[in-house]
Amino acid sequence: MRTLLKILSLAIALALRPAVAGQYETFDYHIQQMILHAAAGDMASVQTFRELLDNLRQPESGDPQQARPFSQQGQENLTRNNLKSALSAFRQAFIADPADPDIAGLLALTYLRLNRLREAERLAVYALSLAPAQATHWLTLGEIYGHLGDAQRAAGALINAYLFAEDQPRMAEQLRQLATTHEADKVRIGALQALSAITASSGSPNNPDATGHASSLPHDPKPAMAPQTQGNHEESPRQKVYRHAISLTCLIVTFQDGKTANLGSGLLVSTDGLVMTNNHVIEKAENLAVRCGDQEANAEVLRRSKTPDLALLATSLQTPDRLSLNETYNRDLVGLDVFVIGNPYGLEGTFSTGIISGLREIEGVRYIQISAPVSPGNSGGPVLLRDGTVIGIATLGSKVGQNLNFAIAAAEIVNSRFFDPKRMKSQRLNGKPRVE
Repeated sequence: MRTLLKILSLAIALALRPAVAGQYETFDYHIQQMILHAAAGDMASVQTFRELLDNLRQPESGDPQQARPFSQQGQENLTRNNLKSALSAFRQAFIADPADPDIAGLLALTYLRLNRLREAERLAVYALSLAPAQATHWLTLGEIYGHLGDAQRAAGALINAYLFAEDQPRMAEQLRQLATTHEADKVRIGALQALSAITASSGSPNNPDATGHASSLPHDPKPAMAPQTQGNHEESPRQKVYRHAISLTCLIVTFQDGKTANLGSGLLVSTDGLVMTNNHVIEKAENLAVRCGDQEANAEVLRRSKTPDLALLATSLQTPDRLSLNETYNRDLVGLDVFVIGNPYGLEGTFSTGIISGLREIEGVRYIQISAPVSPGNSGGPVLLRDGTVIGIATLGSKVGQNLNFAIAAAEIVNSRFFDPKRMKSQRLNGKPRVE
């Protein structure tokens, strides 16, 4: 009953203050404009909307002295991860002083940790309406949007977190931690896009237009091409594999409802633009786009298979080269070096190494067990031997063991007749996508 009364008290407090409730849509409009302009690299417009927010009517001040002990109590409980107790204390503090942006921001953060995302979003927007240059509130809002599945808005909010941070190197490190360790995919993607925009040499990061076309491809940190060898320097076998395969390894971006939904990897298997990947990378996509090396194109599904987990995409890309499949599948493979190229968490062209640890059959599909890392975003990318041939397609990564990852064997792909490798040189498969 007490909890219910507190909720009602908070609702009444909001309802009785027009500047809090009645102006929320106006606040949200300005915050969303700051996000859009940040993602587009238009920092002058970000500052313009910040100034407009500063000039909007603000709520009347409450009683800071009454709010202070509740706020301190809430922070202590939040530090100890006593979220329900923290929420109760911050609510009381907010009722006492709804004009304090720090209290509103801490309340938003607590809702976020409780996974009550819509309440968290509303409080974070309100906190920013009171203090639009407060970096920590932008950081919270970016994480909220990532949890809501909106990587683009997450990126815009996180760019603003960096823009308004007093200690920008520290904020950049926080973004790197989000990009590499956060459990939510869209938070990681949003952080990566923010970092890419921040570090872009042009100072005008590209904003995906969310149309589901090649122009919507996120411009995440891309690998520098390996320098040409000079003098007597000789490339290592690893460098040769990387140079051979990097431009033939693809970033695959899927779209749903006009928004980026998933990132994965693929490989060019024909000179006329056929790209192979995993079915789970593209199965929920409404639209597809790919980037292979410096080329970008829209894509359509020619063929799909749930078992094995494969998809074949048609694109308009043209290339004089392609990756070829190695049909070897026997115990002689165990112990050989392998190389994985892909886009883990959107980090394009990431190159990692390992060995073939074993050969496994899982639910009737032949896999190659490898020690090279396979992270979200690697799925569908090539696993290569030293001779540059593809021995498998990265598919599974274990969440409970280290260096325990799996690739669908190239021999499985060929023998399943998913496609005819001989036809990949000059012909495309016709017909509509087929799921088997």
